[in-house]
Amino acid sequence: MTSDAEWAKLQQALTRRIGPRAVSDLEQGTIVVIPSITFPVVELDKIIGAQRYEERTLFLALLLARPGLEMVFVTSLPVDPAIVDYYLRFLPDADDARSRLHLVTLDDRSSPALSEKLLSRPEVLARVRALAADPAEACVVTFNVTPLEVEVCRRLGLPLYGPDPALARLGSKSGARQVARQAGVAVLDGAEDLFSIGEVGDAARAIRARRPEAEAVVVKLNHGFSGQGSVMVDLAGAEVPFTDAPTLFCAPGESWPGYSAKVAAEGAIVEELVRVPGTVSPSVQIHVSPSGSFEVVSTHDQLLGGPGNQVYVGCRFPAHASYRLAIQEDAVKVAEILAAAGVVGSFGIDFLVVPGAGVTPLRGPLGPRPRIYLTEINLRMGGTTHPFWMARLATGGAYDVAGGALVAGGTAKAYVATDNFKSPSLVGRSPASVIAAVDDAGLGFDPVSATGATLHLLGAVPDHGKVGATCIADSPAAAEALYQRVAALLVG
Repeated sequence: MTSDAEWAKLQQALTRRIGPRAVSDLEQGTIVVIPSITFPVVELDKIIGAQRYEERTLFLALLLARPGLEMVFVTSLPVDPAIVDYYLRFLPDADDARSRLHLVTLDDRSSPALSEKLLSRPEVLARVRALAADPAEACVVTFNVTPLEVEVCRRLGLPLYGPDPALARLGSKSGARQVARQAGVAVLDGAEDLFSIGEVGDAARAIRARRPEAEAVVVKLNHGFSGQGSVMVDLAGAEVPFTDAPTLFCAPGESWPGYSAKVAAEGAIVEELVRVPGTVSPSVQIHVSPSGSFEVVSTHDQLLGGPGNQVYVGCRFPAHASYRLAIQEDAVKVAEILAAAGVVGSFGIDFLVVPGAGVTPLRGPLGPRPRIYLTEINLRMGGTTHPFWMARLATGGAYDVAGGALVAGGTAKAYVATDNFKSPSLVGRSPASVIAAVDDAGLGFDPVSATGATLHLLGAVPDHGKVGATCIADSPAAAEALYQRVAALLVG
């Protein structure tokens, strides 16, 4: 295990080696992918096929198109060979890429996150370390970063390409509101750093006092994700105890006693719940290099579902032209704050765009001058990370920041993506059969036209009847039509 001084040297060496470049531009050395989704087990258990979500990061295998690159990919469960073959078929020389892809599995179905399991398996850590033969030419990429991921990297003696967990507060719900205000970006009426339901109730009543027209609030746990840590509370009966008001929890089986304990443990925010028709929730993805330079990577319109449309279920790329560049501008202001604080890696910033009079002079289907609010900063990979990079790497495209488009072969691409094609008819089927069904229907990705559906989360098919797809086309309408055809084929 590295000492503090050795760790600092490793991280400094990574900065000198990469400079202003993103991970996608690494051309040699070894990328060690440890896609541990390190959140509380009680929260992960709410996601169907949660351990198979590690496989979403297999889009990184497409970086093996660079002949000088080696990759070590670690998973809790074995990856079906058909899935490996599927990703390698996007490369010009699959056999050569296969020789440089080293799969390591713990073959462990237990609940703890991958990083926690790795720390209890020194023999696996030793194998990973041996596969990354030259520490000076290797780095570790993770889904999110907690002290567990740092400890794994220390034991490997390898640098980590990601944000220091000491900066985690900046990506909490409370921290996001504070960073937004520092950057001069609007947030919804609300309050942060609340550590009891009593404080949450007082803050909700204060919102109602300031804004008598407010109908409801949403309470969000500081470290909740995909909407699972949110609860909506009706303010119509503001005079009654807060927990007696009409309430809708986003997570199945949640209740006030359990939720109150989580608020006390990690803190929460409360914000006005906007119910204006036509309100949308786009996001911007940013990448910060170890040198501190940053770039806008993409924009998306998030597809939300579940209780009160608070749960992330998919995305459309790019975000609508009427506000795409405006949210990019706000995201850049926030990125400047985060990069200056030392944040490294890829992260997402979520916004709420509300029709009506506001501060942003735009016109479009939402009407004139929509209001734009920052709602979350997620210092990690997210639901939009793998669709964008799969589309970018599969098409060979490049993101045009000025226009907010992914351009491949001179054509701007669009896509619709989801992790949530689910059907009982898929349970028991093999990943290979699902891949074949999409291909046989003429819906699979065609490298000549750079259009078609790419699949992910295939490992969740046999046990959970669940698969994801990114449906790429030459226009938003064509991408939507392709998405509907894939949905009809897989879900019925």
